[in-house]
Amino acid sequence: MSAVQDEFQGLETVDDRHVIGRHIVWHEETESTNDDARRAAETGEQEGLVVIADGQTAGRGRMSRTWTSPPGRDILFSVLLRPDVTDLPKMPLVAGLAVARTLDAFTDQPVTLKWPNDVRVADRKISGSLVESGSSKTGYFAIVGTGVNVNMDAGAHPEIAEIATSLRTLTGKSVSRREVMRKLLFEMDCIYSSPEQMGRLVSDWSSRLETIGQEIDVRWGGEFIHGVAEGVDETGRLLLRDGGGELRLLEAGEVTTQLSGQ
Repeated sequence: MSAVQDEFQGLETVDDRHVIGRHIVWHEETESTNDDARRAAETGEQEGLVVIADGQTAGRGRMSRTWTSPPGRDILFSVLLRPDVTDLPKMPLVAGLAVARTLDAFTDQPVTLKWPNDVRVADRKISGSLVESGSSKTGYFAIVGTGVNVNMDAGAHPEIAEIATSLRTLTGKSVSRREVMRKLLFEMDCIYSSPEQMGRLVSDWSSRLETIGQEIDVRWGGEFIHGVAEGVDETGRLLLRDGGGELRLLEAGEVTTQLSGQ
C-alpha cells in the first residue's frame, strides 16, 4: 500500500445511496488527476470515481495556468460525474460550494467565493477547480478537478505568496488532509446526489459570492471588460453591467480586479 493510499484509506462510499467515492484511485505522483479521470470516463467508468494524487507533474488550473502544490501538503483530486446534460454547467458550482462548506468546519473565518471558481479566506485564494467535460459511448461526463491548500506554506512560493493561503496558515497548526478530504467528498456528494440541494444550488452558491455588487475588470477571451457585477443567472453565468450600460452575460472569464463594493 502506498503512503498516500494509507493516509486516505477508508474514504470509499459504502452506501448505495451515495455517488461520489464509490471507487477511489490513489497516486503518489501523476501528470494530472483530470487526465486520469478522463481516460477512465472514456473507457466507461461509472460516475463517482475519485482520483487522488500526492503530487502532479502537469497539474493545471483555469486559463492554462499550472497549479502549485508541494507533495504531501495539500489535496489534489478529480471526480468523474455523469450529470444530466442540462446540469453540466453547474458542476463548477457543486465543487465551489462543497469546498466552502468543508472549510467552514476547519476555520472560523468567513469563506467566500470569487466568480467563477475561486474559494477564498482572508482575501486570499485557498482552493480552485477546473471542470472539463466530454462524451463517450456511455454519454456525457464531467471531470471536476479540485485543489485545496491544506498544509502549504504559500510564502515559500514567490509566484503565489501574495495571493494564496492555506488552512495551516489560517489556523497556525497542521491539519489532517484525510479529515478535510472526508468532509469534502461528503459535502460534494450531498449536493450532487440531492435533487433538493441541486435545485437551490445557484442560490446557495451565489450567496457566498464576494464578486456581486463589485466594480470589476474581467478578462473574457481576448477582451477586457470593466463594469459592475449585478448577479448570476440560473447556471452561474455572470451578469455584468459594462461602462456603456449594456448587461453582458459571461459564461467564463477571470476577474482581474475587484474594487470597493457599490
